[in-house]
Amino acid sequence: MENAEKIINKIKKVLELSKNNPSEKEAQAAALKAQKLMAEYHISMEEVSGIEDSENISEECTNVGTGNKWKYRLSTIIARNFRCQHFYYGKSTVVFYGYKTDAEIATETFKYLFNMGNKLATKFYNKKKKECKEIGISFYGKGIKNCFLIGFLDGIAEILEKQCTALMIVTPKEVEEAFKERTKDCKTTKNRLNTRSYYAKESWEEGKRSGKNAIGSRQLAMA
Repeated sequence: MENAEKIINKIKKVLELSKNNPSEKEAQAAALKAQKLMAEYHISMEEVSGIEDSENISEECTNVGTGNKWKYRLSTIIARNFRCQHFYYGKSTVVFYGYKTDAEIATETFKYLFNMGNKLATKFYNKKKKECKEIGISFYGKGIKNCFLIGFLDGIAEILEKQCTALMIVTPKEVEEAFKERTKDCKTTKNRLNTRSYYAKESWEEGKRSGKNAIGSRQLAMA
């Protein structure tokens, strides 16, 4: 288990370092780095030490409040690309379910991208508001952040899933079976974001650019 702790700490440092220069590029790079480290850890260590057999399937929780419905899709994207399943306790707590190492890495990456997405969406909202004020026109801000965040999610998903396919990352069968049993009596939740906005297309496009932002050809070269 010492090796598992080392890889988790390494990923935490990757995410923490990128916070010192918060940008969409850093967010994407950190997520890809975390994903690749996770994949390399299990691909290499599994062959020689049976790391999965020595780890318990566990739950890792993070409370991000009752608002921000985009967290539901973000958690789906992260779980799918970090060998986990996921569910929720109420409307505020996201739970990643998988081998302990995978679940902890998924949680750290989720928290980082959740905070980054909210910061970037707010920044874009304030930018559009300022532009309208400067030229003396009415500002219709409803739905801007949601449209931006949907684009951000689309960009994140596109790049992470491309690397996930290349690294052959799959959720372990044991996790799938345990999750099915764990959630057999759970209720499903449906949440939709309000995307009716005067700036819908522009907001979505800017969000997607922020999610991808110049990483595409670099994701497999990161060391």
